[in-house]
Amino acid sequence: MRLVIESDYELVSGGNLGRDALERAQQFIDEFLVFVKANDVRHDVIDEIELPAPKSLLVSAFCVVIAAERRLDIRSLLIKAGITLAQYRPGLGPRIRVTPGSPRWRSEPTMSKVHARRLEQTLLRVAEERVQLAETYLRAVSRSLN
Repeated sequence: MRLVIESDYELVSGGNLGRDALERAQQFIDEFLVFVKANDVRHDVIDEIELPAPKSLLVSAFCVVIAAERRLDIRSLLIKAGITLAQYRPGLGPRIRVTPGSPRWRSEPTMSKVHARRLEQTLLRVAEERVQLAETYLRAVSRSLN
């Protein structure tokens, strides 16, 4: 398979993407999924230093495996899992617990305005990166079909 993926993360290129490269990419994804399950990540925002591998490497691994996957249902699940990498932020510090549908993450009366603003900016960056990652993975699919 010939694959070239360009993204904001890094360039993955290969004349002939061999079985070894695909297996290594799958191993990185497996490690990530085990990490997510073991750490009960859900919708929390976590410092990317906690990831089992560098974030850019994981994004690239998802691109490779998504591009190689021909089953649409599995490809969709891989894209969904890969998009969760947006929840890992550089230099975040302590985990931010987020419960969807609950105003808990929103600023509370006791929260300083600076802290509340930082929280809102962090959540906005997560949302923006989710879109970027989805576009990156869809480009990988598109290029694999050509």
